[in-house]
Amino acid sequence: MNHSNPYFKELDDIHLEIQALFDGSADEGALQRIMARFAPQFTLVMTSGVALDHAGVREIFSKLHGARPGSQIMIRDREIVAEYPSGAVVKYREYQRDGAGNANVRRSTAVMDLDAHGKVMWRHLQETFCAE
Repeated sequence: MNHSNPYFKELDDIHLEIQALFDGSADEGALQRIMARFAPQFTLVMTSGVALDHAGVREIFSKLHGARPGSQIMIRDREIVAEYPSGAVVKYREYQRDGAGNANVRRSTAVMDLDAHGKVMWRHLQETFCAE
């Protein structure tokens, strides 16, 4: 973990919240906190190729609350692809596993905004399934 890098810290922080949401251990405000990390114009291209806007992501996450008991998410191979004053493009590998033994690995590329106060907001995310 590199907590001095705001983008890598955000990767770690949001995935801890998402893991708790998936496994059902998240409190009632978790979905709201997660969604507040995404810019209003946020887009997600899922592993299936389906593109979602902010409202679509909220709908998916609300359905996944508690749906994956024993969920674990690990982030590895973080790398800054490009960094500029108002944000960065970050790539990483995400390992997901749940208590039923379901597992997957995905390569992800995220566009993140950085405001004048150092707050990171997700602008866009593209996920692709891959082998380890």
